[in-house]
Formats: sequence, C-alpha cells, structure tokens
Amino acid sequence: MPFVTPNDLISIQPDYVVVGGGTSGLTLAARLTENPNTQVVVVEAGLHHGPTPEIDIPGYMGRSIANPKFDWTFLSVPQKRANHRVVLQPRGKGLGGSSLNNFLGIFRPSKDEIDAIEQLGNPGWNWDSLLYYLKKSETLQLPDLTADEAAAYAAQPDPVYHGADGPIKNSFGPIWADLHLKLFESAEALGIQRNPETGNGRNDGCMTSLVSVDATTAKRSYAASAYLEPNLHRQNLHVLTEAYVTKVLLESTGDLQRAVGIEYIKDGKTLRIDNVKRDIVISGGTLQTPQILELSGIGNKSILSKYGIKTIIDVPGVGENLQDHVGVSTIAEVDTHDETMDVLADPAFLKKHEELYEHRKGLFASVPAPAFVFLPADALGSPEDIRSWKEHAQAKSTEVLADVIPSLKSGLEKQYKVQQQLFDDKVQSQAELLQFAGRQPMPYAPPAEPGKRYTSLFCALTHPLSRGSVHIASADPLAPPAIDPNYFANDADLTLVVRVVQAAIRLYNTPPLSNHVKKLLLPPPDAIARGEEGLADYVRDNCGPVYHPVGTAAMMPREDGGVVDPTLKVYGTSNLRVVDCSIIPLELSCHTQSIAYAIGEKAADILKAEIARA
Repeated sequence: MPFVTPNDLISIQPDYVVVGGGTSGLTLAARLTENPNTQVVVVEAGLHHGPTPEIDIPGYMGRSIANPKFDWTFLSVPQKRANHRVVLQPRGKGLGGSSLNNFLGIFRPSKDEIDAIEQLGNPGWNWDSLLYYLKKSETLQLPDLTADEAAAYAAQPDPVYHGADGPIKNSFGPIWADLHLKLFESAEALGIQRNPETGNGRNDGCMTSLVSVDATTAKRSYAASAYLEPNLHRQNLHVLTEAYVTKVLLESTGDLQRAVGIEYIKDGKTLRIDNVKRDIVISGGTLQTPQILELSGIGNKSILSKYGIKTIIDVPGVGENLQDHVGVSTIAEVDTHDETMDVLADPAFLKKHEELYEHRKGLFASVPAPAFVFLPADALGSPEDIRSWKEHAQAKSTEVLADVIPSLKSGLEKQYKVQQQLFDDKVQSQAELLQFAGRQPMPYAPPAEPGKRYTSLFCALTHPLSRGSVHIASADPLAPPAIDPNYFANDADLTLVVRVVQAAIRLYNTPPLSNHVKKLLLPPPDAIARGEEGLADYVRDNCGPVYHPVGTAAMMPREDGGVVDPTLKVYGTSNLRVVDCSIIPLELSCHTQSIAYAIGEKAADILKAEIARA
C-alpha cells in the first residue's frame, strides 16, 4: 500500500514531490511511477475517501458541494458589482481533487482555443499535442442507440477522436428524455444545429454530454478511482494524506532558486520533506496553487511584504488573471412524462430508482444534466453588439491590477486579441446553456411544489472579459486565500450574461419546447418585464461560478505576466513546476476536467523526457 506516515518518509528520498493529489496531480504521479525506479511522494491535505455514495453515484451529483468533508467551501470576497455578495467557490477536498465532486460532464475546448495557448508563447501546447493526451486519458464507452436515436440526441462520438484504453471511462447516461430532444428541436428552430461530435475541435451547437462515469458499474470515474487506486501496489508511489503543505523550501543556486523540499502540517505538527532529487510539483489547483507559491516567497513583492513574507522571486503574475465561467439559472414548470429529479421527493419514486440503480439504470445511474447548447456571439447579439464587445476587449475597459503592472497589461492585451477573434468566429462558443432535468437546486430557486415537474437551463458565459485574482489574506498558511472573481469588472460581461439568459427565454418560448412549458419561474416575471435592466438585476443578485477556474499561474512569457514556462517551471526556479488548470492562460469554452487530465499526462511526458536526457 502506498499510503504512508511521516515516519515512513524518513527512509525515502523522493525524485518528485507532488503537492496536491487532485485531478492533474494524481494523473502525473501515476504516469511517473510507471518507471519503478522513480520515487514519487504525493502530499494531499484531504482524505482518501474510497467508496463513497456522495462521490460514486452519478445521480447524487452536487451532494458533496458545500460539505466540508468533500469541499474546501471557499468563499469569495464581497463582489462589488454583484451587490456585494459573498459567493461560494467550491473545490474538491481529498484525493481526486475536484474530479471527486464535479458535475461529471467531460467536454473538450475548441481547436482554435488550444492553438491560442501556443500563440500566447507556449511552443508545443497546441491542439494536436493536447488531443493526443486527451485521448490517452480516456476510454470511450459507446451508447446502445440506433443510428437514428444517436443522430436525434447528437450523441455520435467518432472513435478516431477518442481513447480506447485510458484510465477515465467516458460514457452516456442510460436515460434519453423527451425534453432533451425538445430542447434540441427548439434550438434548431432558432438556427442552432446539432453537433454529434464535439471532441474534434469544434464544440458549438447542441450536444449530449459525455460524462466521466463507468457504464459497466454506473459509478463516477475520477482521478482517485482511475489513476490512483489501480496503482496502489506500486512500491515507488507514496501518498501522505491529511497533510497541509505550508511552503516550498528554496535554496539559491546562482541565478535560479532550487526547490529542495517542502514544509507541511500534519496532526498539528510542522514537518518537512527534504532532499528532493529532481522536482517539486505544485498541483493545488487554480485557487490554492497561488497561495502555496506566495507563502513560499514567490509572487508580487507588494503583496508578500504586506504579510511579512520575504520575496525570494518577484513574479507579479502569481494569483492574477483568474477566470471562471459565470452564470445564473432559469427554471420552468413543465408538463412532461419524463421522470425528472423532482419525482424523487415521492417515496415511491425514490424506492423505484434506488432499485433501478442496482441494475445500473434510472435517475441515480444518470447525470441530471446531459443536454447542452453552446452559442456563438452572433446568437447573442447583432453585428453592432459584437463590435461593442470587441471594443471592450481591452485592458483599459477592465478594472484589474494589469492597469498598473506593465507585464500583466501586456499579457492581458494579447489574451484580448484572441478573444476579439473568437467573438468574430461563428463556430466559437461564447455561451453555454445546460439543461437540468428538474428544478435545479439553487439557493434562489422557489420551492418545488409536490407532484410538479420542472426543467432548468443554466446560462453561462464561457469567455469572460473580466479578470480576478487569488492571493493570501494572511501569513497563516491555514487561512483560506482571498478569492476575488471580480465579476463584471468589464461591463460587457454583464450584458453578455443577460443575453445568454434571453437566449434561454427564447428557447422556452419556441416550439416544441414551449408546448411543454406551463410557467417560467426564473427569472421572475417582473424581471423579464423590465427587459435588460431587470435581467441585469437578476444576474447581479444570483450569479455564481461554474467551477472552472483557470489562469492564476499562467503559462505565458514572464514579460507578459506569466508564472510558468512551457515546461511548467516557475520562473526564477530550476525545478519547481505547476501542473494543474492554473497554468491555462485563457478560459476555455468547455468544462475543464478533460484538460486537467491532459495537463497531467503531458507534464508526465515532459518530466520523463528530461530523465531520458539526463
């Protein structure tokens, strides 16, 4: 068994220490330990949860959110453009990271988005390279549908673009609902076509989501179950849980700092791992990697000095450039024969679906959000609107630290040039509509009425122009970071989210979906009656993240505010890496777990190649 105690580590000299056993971190550790001569230590602050219904059962999706056993339950700082609200920022807590509590949809970005990462100064980080690693991470499990059914549900993945023997099992759920079809038919009536294969670099249109569920067991397939647990027999893989890393220990070697160890807290004691032979890899995720870097003396000198931390490497991009999809839900009461999640309030239906799950069928074997519509800019506004949004894609239009730090401004302007191009492209998604089969359990949703059934469309902006930040708020390493999504720091974002909500309302009002809608509950009728102003108030009152944060240790040139280079080394160091979604410099129009696995896979090959050259 690779689970170890601090005493066990005394006799181990690791080649690599991976700080954070999350989605990318476990992927990296599993691949590195394929070489039995490579010793890897993974240090994780959370638990190894093992078999757990809240994690494993697809229909329990969301039950682990805000549960401190599974979720760090971070909160944002008050959002001044969202009525000063403090907004929940969930992150997975435990081995598997956010792959243990995400909502299971496994999408891919567009080819042009990934190629833009290379254009921002990262040779080798292009579509062809990432497609290889996306495929390497997965096993595609095809649905048992007729050709006509697969076409109707836009569920026709081409095996050429998918893996056949990777650790993560990707499948479709066992329920194919009528309202799912009606959504697609109404979207097509509005000019949005079905897209049966969104994993080939074009991800716009109507599609049924692949989900990270093993169809043979009807259980979540995630980093702990797929990359860690099958490899527990490896004697060179050592996993320390419930150990909170407080800093990376650095040693000067001339022009560069060398990471020689880590300091961590376990059971109230401060301990160390020293004499790391090769690399230390931070895989804390977008919201915690910046905190570890800053506590280690790497970051913006003015921020570190505020908390009495000596600046060892001045890298002002640390913690900046935070981006996440932002959105709000809409809910309608519907007349349907579909068994939506609402029926589970009835004990008879609950018992029925518990029994069905034993046969890998029913609502608990399914993800309640299988149907999606991705919209380009021209589905949200006129040519004049698009010109206005492009004009807003400038640093001067965004209240952000980049206004005063030249390197951050340079990098932001380059990102905005990419975003301007994406606005013009009729196949690049700017918005996502997620259909939830039932009343989506949002804090602002009106109470469900017994016996009634609902459908929801969550409305998200996929390429926000606003930029936020994550920084330490204290020198205390156990204090949570200050997370500032900075919602609507660029005015165009609020307008865009309103337009996405209006797109959802048009869908509710378009046949055949409209034939099933009895009453629109959210947005409230008075908000709709007041037009864009009323909907803007609704968005400010209720908006939240879609749990896809990126960008806070951006992979870009240092002169553009970057934190890591294309080999994932932190600038100013010889062997400190970041391997997680914080390296993604520009938000992607997809759910990010697929990219988190690909980053771990690619990072492993980068490190293996260095060993081979040594």
